[in-house]
Amino acid sequence: MEKFIKVGKDKVRVSEEVYKEFYRMDRRERYMEKDIKVGRIVVDPKAETVEYIPSKEDSINRLMDQGVDFNDEQMIEDILCDKATLLILRVAMTALDEKEQELIQAIYYKNLTVREVAKEENVSHVAVVKRHKKVLDKLKKYFL
Repeated sequence: MEKFIKVGKDKVRVSEEVYKEFYRMDRRERYMEKDIKVGRIVVDPKAETVEYIPSKEDSINRLMDQGVDFNDEQMIEDILCDKATLLILRVAMTALDEKEQELIQAIYYKNLTVREVAKEENVSHVAVVKRHKKVLDKLKKYFL
């Protein structure tokens, strides 16, 4: 049976593994949304203390008082598109094997150059460039 996930208005065909991971992440995101918005009370019966832990949600006024700058020019549609893109990227990353994920982590998260990655792996930089291109081609399929 074919599996699809909804991205915007489009349905994207995905493997069973990606489908399960996508909905597992969706459930986690809904949980985090609830957790972020609701404070809780922690009772320690041994110490006979009650502690209120406020929600993780913050007011825009308090953040602005702390000097956080909000770009008024950024449209809500842009923010939603960015979040959707990140969600697709997370799903796509699960389709990569461990070595491919390590390469993406090194180049894009650790900001290593291709030559630095090649030196760490004791291979030529040309081999890393070719592997990098293959990985990017694999990821692009999720965005078409």
